[in-house]
Amino acid sequence: MRVLIIGLDGATWNVLQPLIEEGVLPTLRRLVENGVSGNLETTIPPVTGAAWPAIATGRTPGKTGIVDHLRRTRRDSYELHPISSLDIKGRTFWDYLSLGGYRVGIFNFPLLFPPYKVNGFMVSGLGSSPEQEITYPPSLKRELNEVTGGYQIHISYRDEKYDDVNLLLRDLNRYMDKFEKALHHVLGKEWDMLFVVVSATDWIQHSMWRHIDSTHPLHDPQLSPRYREGFKEFWRRVDRLIGDVIKAAGDDTIVFVVSDHGFGPSHQTFNLARWLELKGYIVRKRSLKSSVKKLLYWLITLARKIGLKRVVPYRTRRSIVRRVKTSILDSIDLRRSTAICLGHTVEFGAIYINVDDEQKKAKVLERLLQDLRSLSRDVGVDAKVTIYEPKKMYAGDKVDLLPDVIFTVNDWRCFIVETELDRPLFENRPISPRRTGSHRPIGVFIAYGPGIKRGYRLRKARVYDIAPTVLHIFGMPIPDDMDGRVLTEIFEDSSELAARRPLYVKAQSYERALKLKRIKETLRKRS
Repeated sequence: MRVLIIGLDGATWNVLQPLIEEGVLPTLRRLVENGVSGNLETTIPPVTGAAWPAIATGRTPGKTGIVDHLRRTRRDSYELHPISSLDIKGRTFWDYLSLGGYRVGIFNFPLLFPPYKVNGFMVSGLGSSPEQEITYPPSLKRELNEVTGGYQIHISYRDEKYDDVNLLLRDLNRYMDKFEKALHHVLGKEWDMLFVVVSATDWIQHSMWRHIDSTHPLHDPQLSPRYREGFKEFWRRVDRLIGDVIKAAGDDTIVFVVSDHGFGPSHQTFNLARWLELKGYIVRKRSLKSSVKKLLYWLITLARKIGLKRVVPYRTRRSIVRRVKTSILDSIDLRRSTAICLGHTVEFGAIYINVDDEQKKAKVLERLLQDLRSLSRDVGVDAKVTIYEPKKMYAGDKVDLLPDVIFTVNDWRCFIVETELDRPLFENRPISPRRTGSHRPIGVFIAYGPGIKRGYRLRKARVYDIAPTVLHIFGMPIPDDMDGRVLTEIFEDSSELAARRPLYVKAQSYERALKLKRIKETLRKRS
């Protein structure tokens, strides 16, 4: 028995179902009709940086400390740092499978950098650069470069040149040419579990949502139908690739197709930093150092566009950028500010209460929530605010690192800017014409293969459920600190997978429990 997991970043039934009905996605249609399908509820907030680690570990942000691709690492600091493989290493389901002697392959997994040793292979995805060491074993990078003519990790769909949608589609397809060659190469290696992530499905939806959604304010009745054909062809290609991969994996393979979050239209922009200043929560400081750093960062960005990367080594460029890049903290007087934002992803708003005294902190929070609920009055348009309090939603040893408030405006249709105090307070337009769609909390789930029910509609599943379900399939113990559950209802009633009860063990003594399990299995075989 093998397990193949195909991650389609940002996949949503709102896109897939119409394309299935049009006959554009015959592979996914076959999987749905002959397997299990349903919604997959993701993290709050519904962003790549939070959701993929949740899928990998089976744990909520309260235990990972991750709600975005940037995170706090210390309770006494507001600095945000990029998440990395170090934040989840040793706690993913493939780490446990490796301990159990199973061969694992992880290909193009977002933010999984640096790669690390597993019983198998690993290829880092979004968040890394081909100029870095992106594979385990290191020799695999050379193989990927040879089979692709130069391996590629991402397309910068936000680049201004992609105002030309035809250019975007051309470059996405060129990217997929390399992606497919690399994927077919690793498919030929030995593995018991292979996890493949397709990130390009997210990029094309961010950029092209206005062309596939006739209700979007920026939809162009003249041009959009033509671009929608290019969008359909791209998804047709992804569907064909899924079919090829499943065929190569073999009939004894259980297949999961999952997305980290859903997708939908976005066409407004709210400046959280400006609002916090106007309401008196943020007090701005004037700093010559900050102004100089902004100028230097602008000059370096310009230099990169005109060819700096060709003459300056990657590590040197990265070091320079880190030294001069500014953050919103450079503009905030922390001693006088009571509630601040730090510069998280624009798909959601995140606020931290900057008060030590617990009673005063509670009063600031109460006032802040009241102000957020009255946001329409401040911005002059209808603004439905949905508020989440992560420290009440989640539990775990990392919960204190999370924002005090996470919120969305108009059901995730509004981008929320946290880094520009001088940007307009509210705009009835998206943050960029190349970013007209954004994330939603409901993604997709499909299971197919031996022991999986046929034509079954799954009622409820969460991203946290993937890890324990995969461990159960392999007969592996499940750490008791995983927040997900085994999706036992997806298995055929007569199957061994349904009959076998999930085995939970103490997370702190996982390796010891695994050794005891092996001893018991050996004794059982001898008796």
